[in-house]
Amino acid sequence: MERIYMLERAAGARAAKLNATTRAGAAQRIKDGAIPQQVAAELGVSRSTLYRELRKHREGSASEPVGQEG
Repeated sequence: MERIYMLERAAGARAAKLNATTRAGAAQRIKDGAIPQQVAAELGVSRSTLYRELRKHREGSASEPVGQEG
């Protein structure tokens, strides 16, 4: 039971650290040529957490509706 609570607290801390703006910035830095390991270290997360959050960023960007010009 305590293990479950610990994992939930850790997930909450990661979510607070990597909001949508931070994910977008990290994605842009990697797109511009930054090394993912370095970006993860600067954000204070593991590389696997960074990749997981970048996946969320890509999925969120793909699901947003495209606005109509008018």
